[in-house]
Amino acid sequence: MPAQNHTNCIQDWNTHDDFFRYTSGRWLFNEAKQLASRYVRFDMNELARVAAESVGSRSCRMVEKYQEGRCNKTFLMKTEEGKEVIAKVPQPNAGRPHFTTASEVATMDYVRNVLHVPVPEIYAWNSEASTNSVGAEYIIMEKAPGVELSRVWPELRGDERGKILKQIIQFQKRFTASPFPSLGGLYYADSLEKSSKAFPVERGALESVPHPKDFVIGPINDERFFEEGRGDIECDRGPWSCTEDYLVALGLHELSYVTSGKRPQPLGIFGGPSWYTPSIAGKLAVLEDYLKIAWYLPPKKDPSGTAAILWHDDLHSGNIFVHPDDSTRITCIIDWQSSPILPLIRHVIRPEFLDFEGPKPPLGFDGDARKLPELPANYKELSRDERKDAEALVRHQSLYKFFEILSAKQNRSVSAALLHQESPRCQLIDYAAITGYHMEPQVKAHLIEAMDAWEQIVGSDGPPCPLHYSEEDRKTAAVELTNWSDCCALLDHVRGDLGVPNAWDGAVSSEVYDETRTKLRKIREDFLDLMANDEEERMQWARIWPYDDDQVVKE
Repeated sequence: MPAQNHTNCIQDWNTHDDFFRYTSGRWLFNEAKQLASRYVRFDMNELARVAAESVGSRSCRMVEKYQEGRCNKTFLMKTEEGKEVIAKVPQPNAGRPHFTTASEVATMDYVRNVLHVPVPEIYAWNSEASTNSVGAEYIIMEKAPGVELSRVWPELRGDERGKILKQIIQFQKRFTASPFPSLGGLYYADSLEKSSKAFPVERGALESVPHPKDFVIGPINDERFFEEGRGDIECDRGPWSCTEDYLVALGLHELSYVTSGKRPQPLGIFGGPSWYTPSIAGKLAVLEDYLKIAWYLPPKKDPSGTAAILWHDDLHSGNIFVHPDDSTRITCIIDWQSSPILPLIRHVIRPEFLDFEGPKPPLGFDGDARKLPELPANYKELSRDERKDAEALVRHQSLYKFFEILSAKQNRSVSAALLHQESPRCQLIDYAAITGYHMEPQVKAHLIEAMDAWEQIVGSDGPPCPLHYSEEDRKTAAVELTNWSDCCALLDHVRGDLGVPNAWDGAVSSEVYDETRTKLRKIREDFLDLMANDEEERMQWARIWPYDDDQVVKE
């Protein structure tokens, strides 16, 4: 994690505005809104004092801001005696005030002291920005020992990477072996008001904690309930006593979002002349159908997939630290903000750093799925560069499959959940939860799949399916899904031409911002020339160009 804004031997840390504003990139559209959602002003002098006192020192002699992530300002602080601590301040886009920080602290405490997974020790924290001396929420914590896995991962051999995976699987096993009684976010009991709905956590596992606190499960802080304006919606954010209640809440939340008038950044270029146009009525229709069957969607035969499990859903190589002298030994896992307690099937199970471009090995161990990835039959006929690409793909695929194989041997819950996530029921849940992103064609397609697999979902003695889609409905849904996919492909092509295929929100580095803006203007004109047959169509396409400020798809 490279740092910036190194400042030394300065008494007034508040004179450096870069500490408070976002300095790690630019946006091609809606930049003012993006920057405002990441600006947080507070008393840095006071934060430095609190940080120093938390480790028995009088003051800090150095403050350094790390490159920002999405939701927080993070600072490295060094005391007069040379002790180093991390100070973390959430930005306005991090989630609900108080709840996000309070839950993160309780979660890290539980993971470190109850589950014995290596996370930073917390020295001080406060979630009441309006009343504390800093003027912002903050967490002061131990600096993660070791080096980021991202710095050494490319150089590790296959067997060394395997050792890393084995440790992660063992950590995951501790989580799946410690299910909770309900779903939501983890808190200290005394950090929630008495009026807040909360379920207690049994104290059995807490006997090993040196200074045990009472933990409770309260409202969820999962960003899926807050992103793209969802945080402004009044809805049920838990806690929930069962998976069925949670799945119903997902659908009701999206219903409220769709009818609120709020609109997310589109995932495709929708609404062009004769192209697919999303509709509020279409969203409401699929959500109403989803709610008819949501109660039946949790897997009944294998309850491990619906167990309430705490999890780290953003396990990329920048959040994992390894020993500087032994890169195969994990020393710390960071960034537990908004980690939810959810059914295992709703978590991101496979570590993000295992992902790769290219075909993924099939899940399971039946038929071809049990085979390990192999080089192509025509490998010897390939060019040198093609051979390198083929070898790299097999390495990625092998490690990807190795995680599944080892999980099946050591943590059956994870192995079963991976298979469940490929089922029609789980695919339906995934898309229904983001219907507001103009996903109604995807939701309808998976509703039809669920109807066709109804007996598999509820069993031979289950109730009749409440969904009824005619053959004509199926044909219409297939056409809409194809047209929807074409709109998404349009945006993918634009992003590819722009050179920022993953920048769905228009984020680019400051170094390439001016160059990318210039390129974007030409791409826009070329796009309009290609898509429009006359001036009226050109105006229609121009109105839905996705890289304009406050772009909203007309429904």
